[in-house]
Amino acid sequence: MELSRRELLSTSALLLVRPTAALSDSSAKMAEPRAPGPIVLCWNENPYGPSPAARSAISGALPDACRYPDDDIERLIAALAQHEGLSSEHIAVGSGSGELLRALGLIIGRESGELIAADPTYAELPRYARQMGAELKPVRVDAHLRHDLAAMHAAVSARTRAIYLCNPNNPTSTAIPAQAIASFVDSLPTQVTTIIDEAYMDFVDDADVHSAAALVASGKRVVILRTFSKIHGMAGVRCGYALADPQMAGQLAETCMALPNVFAMRAARASLVDRAFLADCRRRILASRTRLTAELSRLGCRYAQPQGNFVFFDTGAPVAQFAQFMRGHNILVGREFPGYPNWCRITIGTEREVEAFVRGLRAYRARSPA
Repeated sequence: MELSRRELLSTSALLLVRPTAALSDSSAKMAEPRAPGPIVLCWNENPYGPSPAARSAISGALPDACRYPDDDIERLIAALAQHEGLSSEHIAVGSGSGELLRALGLIIGRESGELIAADPTYAELPRYARQMGAELKPVRVDAHLRHDLAAMHAAVSARTRAIYLCNPNNPTSTAIPAQAIASFVDSLPTQVTTIIDEAYMDFVDDADVHSAAALVASGKRVVILRTFSKIHGMAGVRCGYALADPQMAGQLAETCMALPNVFAMRAARASLVDRAFLADCRRRILASRTRLTAELSRLGCRYAQPQGNFVFFDTGAPVAQFAQFMRGHNILVGREFPGYPNWCRITIGTEREVEAFVRGLRAYRARSPA
């Protein structure tokens, strides 16, 4: 029997809210990977999934699925404003931060503006802005695979309307210190908006790296993007938000073409306050990240200093070859990124998934040359 895409999505939603004894506590009890499919380490997802509180909120929202979620939008914005210490006028919500990135791309594109972005970086905003008529000016990351802020500043022209900083950056997992971002923003011409994508900020352990949200509160020309897809484990539920001055936040809200549904909004509100789960999730992912980088060091593999829930490392051979080898071990790893044919982005999975990857990596490094 074949299922349509809509039927598959409906089935997935029912599976997501199915209650289980293992997730009934509000403490951070983690789900294990599903069997018998492959171990998925290629999408920067949080394998532990939504918190128990978020799952309960999704399940509890089912009777209200027939109602429009206008009140839920207002409640979510109020909760986010309280969480961020800003007014509701500074918040815009979207169906994932990807929806907000596209809205920004549309705004830049319809002004025929210029967008400066790192190369490589997360491609959704650069790609969509270019499709909408913007000119993209990529700036290569530095020798440590970090944003080259000096080169990005030098690339600014009279046509530049925005600069995109993914911090920590995807795919390199490197991060920019907060003070460096503040100084960079202060040095830019007044027509330039700095878009700071903080999807992975919850995984940072560098004391010099933290959110740039204070720049919004101080009236700087910045937009901060956040998502519930990473530490909150809700990539399939789709909810994100932006912090910006009220005028930009209103423009984003008007430009977005979709809003989170009632399940996403209630799950997001519940997840914000399920701090025990979020803290344990972070602890496990950081411990597994350290486990992986220690193994990479032991094997002599170069890697960028990671601050996200993924590691970017040199496999020593074409990444397509490495990916094929790992598929033979039932593990899916990241694709090739232009300019880095030997480098692989690997997501931090559960403890068992990371151990399985380490075994596969050891086998790959120990193989006889073809």
